[in-house]
Amino acid sequence: MKLTLDHTQRLNLHALLGAQRADVGSIRAIWAVQDKLALDATEEKSIELKREIVNGTERTVWNPSLSVPAKEFDFADSELVRIKTAMEMWDAYSAAADRRWLEPLIEALLFS
Repeated sequence: MKLTLDHTQRLNLHALLGAQRADVGSIRAIWAVQDKLALDATEEKSIELKREIVNGTERTVWNPSLSVPAKEFDFADSELVRIKTAMEMWDAYSAAADRRWLEPLIEALLFS
């Protein structure tokens, strides 16, 4: 399945996938999806992405007034299952704050 994702979707999906608990084989598969979604150095610089450690956990922040062009990804069925599972299991979404990036993914992945 092909999905066009903006940088906010990519970064948030990367974080959701990284929060999954799994066996070693599944973790390696999750890392492969994360590697596919990751922004390259030029994209990171373009949005002024920074990594911070907060209470022992790394988080990413970026300048919300900057953006990079959306990018198309072709995901295998197994990769889509991992993404869907991460989305369905996460319980810390904010109805208002996450709607912009999450709603298009819910429509494409969970209700298609």
